Amino acid sequence: MCVAFVVAWSSGFVGATLADRTGLGAWSLLAWRYLMTALLLVVGCLLVPSVRDSFRALSRREVWQQVVLAVLSHVFFLGGVFLAAEQGLDAGVSALVCALQPLLVTAAGRIFFGDRVSILQWVGLLIALVGVALSVGGISAAGVGGVGLVVVSLLGLSMASLLERSWKPQVPVVTSLTVQVSVAAVIFSGIALLTDGLAVQVTGVLVLAISWLVLLSGLGGYATFIWCLRQVGATRTSTLLYLTAPVTMLWAWSFFGQQPSLLQWIGLAVVLGGVGLATRRTNHREEDTA
Repeated sequence: MCVAFVVAWSSGFVGATLADRTGLGAWSLLAWRYLMTALLLVVGCLLVPSVRDSFRALSRREVWQQVVLAVLSHVFFLGGVFLAAEQGLDAGVSALVCALQPLLVTAAGRIFFGDRVSILQWVGLLIALVGVALSVGGISAAGVGGVGLVVVSLLGLSMASLLERSWKPQVPVVTSLTVQVSVAAVIFSGIALLTDGLAVQVTGVLVLAISWLVLLSGLGGYATFIWCLRQVGATRTSTLLYLTAPVTMLWAWSFFGQQPSLLQWIGLAVVLGGVGLATRRTNHREEDTA
């Protein structure tokens, strides 16, 4: 499941590249992505009695927790990344800012949860960050003004990870994902109506892009993200995010022929080594409370 998480999460690059060729604005793209995802999830949940019953068992507190997680991990995270890209922020800069998430979550775990983080783990996290810097390749200064938007994304996903750990929700993963996606669909659609609009011209590229973002990046990425948060903890899940930059490099090579440079291959090896060190010694306190 951890491998599936890294592969699905990093697949967003392919979908975003395909979506960029449709000419849709960021808000319209996100609105249609989440409307289609919500439709699939709601219909699927209605067809499965056990999942349908889980919605009836939701308390008001559990619903509000899922709403907060939806705003942080979907609206803030993806909204910031997509809007920054639309404003011209270099993808390498975006990847580097988001790569600070494991360090931020680990530090927060040390401060707020009393996690025991070894020197070896800190060294591994820093080595992996260097590897990300190498694997994203050259970075231009275009759109550096959008860094603030990516910082919002970074904080949103980090807060969602920490709150998931603190609240320890017992809501099934499918139920959680359905509530979160539905909330995000409403918010993104409302913003799109006020900005880009929801009118689209259906083309083969648009169908392919939305399908990719819905099925693999959306359903696959977020379902495995929630699972990993609950099963292996926020710190180790965040550490796995280091792998998404080099794996994205492999996606780009496979789908768009963007052959990695020698420096990027070195970056991939450095990331793997850093993540290996960071996860070598499991944080026992987090395991007990995850």
